[in-house]
Amino acid sequence: MAVGLLGLLLVRLTQLWNEHPVPLGEADWPLLVLALAVSGAAMTAYGAVWPITFRALGGEPPRGLLAAFYAGQLAKYVPGGAWQYVGRAALAARLGLPLRLGVGSLVLEAACSLAAAALVAAFILATSPAGAATATAIALLGLGAALLAGRLRILLRVVADVGALRSAFVRYMLAWVVFGAAFWLTAAGLYSVPVSQFPLYTGVFAAAWGAGFVVVFAPGGLGVREAVIVALLRGRLGESEAIVLAATSRIAFTLVDLAGGSVAILALRRRPAQRQQARF
Repeated sequence: MAVGLLGLLLVRLTQLWNEHPVPLGEADWPLLVLALAVSGAAMTAYGAVWPITFRALGGEPPRGLLAAFYAGQLAKYVPGGAWQYVGRAALAARLGLPLRLGVGSLVLEAACSLAAAALVAAFILATSPAGAATATAIALLGLGAALLAGRLRILLRVVADVGALRSAFVRYMLAWVVFGAAFWLTAAGLYSVPVSQFPLYTGVFAAAWGAGFVVVFAPGGLGVREAVIVALLRGRLGESEAIVLAATSRIAFTLVDLAGGSVAILALRRRPAQRQQARF
């Protein structure tokens, strides 16, 4: 099964390259290499929040969840949209956690990461003084709501540790900023996009990811994320350039998934399955 997923990912990577070849001869190689490294850091930062959602539900996460996260990432390229979450819940159970706790943690992850992406997407507005004020107001309102969540425990009965929930939300916001840095570095490496446009590119990536997440039938948001990126950036870069940027970003994150997933599968195979904990 794992070998099949890796093969599917390699096929998809080849298709992406053939459909939208990256103009590497004109690119800034150091920036593109840095963009790939930051893409890996962003994905790792995102996956590292998963244990906190377990704590929010009152569970104690075992070691090895980051490997389970990367192994589950391979399944997001299977048509259907939900296979990565099914796989991650199963892998969490293999590490000794009750299946219901694994599913609950993934629901919290989806809610917190999507809400954080929506707030970071407001950075798109920061390209003008009025927009910057609006984006700041939206972000402050969102953070205020997160801080007040501790006083709304009646609405969060399933959450045992509201502090952990707030921590997960803030960490997802920071992870989206790192994702935005990777996306902007990719654009800078291809088209010399100035650093002053970093907030815009961060907001564009967060908005595009959110759209791809909501459209569940697209595996890994494939096609949807790229369409949003092109729609938001073609006025600045040009349509063909925005298409190449979207494809290059997808290739970078696919390489991260391929490398991380391969290492994770080897690590999990060496680890024996654990008995599930009795508590929920």
